[in-house]
Amino acid sequence: MTVWIESPFDNLPAEGFRKQRYWLMAEAFARGGHTVIYWTGDFNHGTKAKRVLSVDSLDDARAQGIQTRIIPVQPYRKNISFARIRSHREYAREWERTAATAIRSGELMRPDLVIVALPMIGTASAALRLRKNFGFKLIVDIQDAWPETFLRLAPRGAKWLMKFLLAKHFSAARKAYRDADLVTGVCNRYRAIAARSDFHCAYHGIELSQSAPIDDSPRRNPMRLVYIGNLGNGYDLLTPLTALAEFAKDATLDIAGGGPLEDKWRQQADRLKLGARVRFHGYLSNDALGRLLAQCSVGIVPMSDDSYVGIPYKLTDYLMANLKVVSSLGGECGELLERHSAGALYRAGEAESFVAALRKCVALPDGGPARLLKEFDAKHIYDDYVRRAVAL
Repeated sequence: MTVWIESPFDNLPAEGFRKQRYWLMAEAFARGGHTVIYWTGDFNHGTKAKRVLSVDSLDDARAQGIQTRIIPVQPYRKNISFARIRSHREYAREWERTAATAIRSGELMRPDLVIVALPMIGTASAALRLRKNFGFKLIVDIQDAWPETFLRLAPRGAKWLMKFLLAKHFSAARKAYRDADLVTGVCNRYRAIAARSDFHCAYHGIELSQSAPIDDSPRRNPMRLVYIGNLGNGYDLLTPLTALAEFAKDATLDIAGGGPLEDKWRQQADRLKLGARVRFHGYLSNDALGRLLAQCSVGIVPMSDDSYVGIPYKLTDYLMANLKVVSSLGGECGELLERHSAGALYRAGEAESFVAALRKCVALPDGGPARLLKEFDAKHIYDDYVRRAVAL
């Protein structure tokens, strides 16, 4: 079977990052004997820079049955901007045009199965049109709830206006969910969004067998906190920064990542006179990130439930490094943390609640992160995904 996987946002191993959802999914299909075409863009959403790819890594992937196809992307600097909207629109059009041309010319075999990541909505719509012309099975995989996540940007009492402005996007998403042969997603929360009784949940997997053993030894500083990921809207770093300044003067915070609010958080740390207790590392390679996490003890998930996120990527990174987790994201993420005694929850926006959760988290017995990590074994998750897809 020939399988196409389209994912514009995930980092690639050829860039020096760890394997993420769609690459691990591609490897699972390749292990099953299927030919895989992996479609992505030449722009890295996280670093906001053109991808710099290792040719050797791409050649190794091809030898294992994964061919990478790169679509040009118009750069954008901000996650919430008209430039990003235009970029996504052009990417979807170019992907559709390139894919159709490659099939008609015989450059690529007609796929038997196409998996598109949502976001973005435009590529899901393009995939429906391609299916009409070329007759393959289509899976829409919900990685993030679009356009629902944008409702949190509306002023209090004005969500109705945001829904009105995004009506076209809501309609396109509903059509994609309704008309796809299967809808899958990274958490059970998205079952309601998909409105499909056959929805298949597949958590973000992480490669366990190739990873270094988890170190269960005590950390040098149990109050060394870390946040990794995007520094943009939806990630509330004001609460942990305030908590460090007012209530947890024995704690430090390392911040690894970049985004439009980085300067704001740097200024906030200065205003609170946190000095060397808060360190900004920028966007780190996989190896550098691993070294940083190995020195920390507690990871932070500073998100609220209205973000529409179920299980964030950063959770598995923390667990892999044997970090306990302090989180303001409830729902499925919170339930997993509490069930495995791997972390503690705080009320979003409340510094005192953050400190109380932090003290509780530090006091938890060891072993919780390792127990929870087993829920995210990529081989099990994506081999099961392949079986479900093949059954179509």
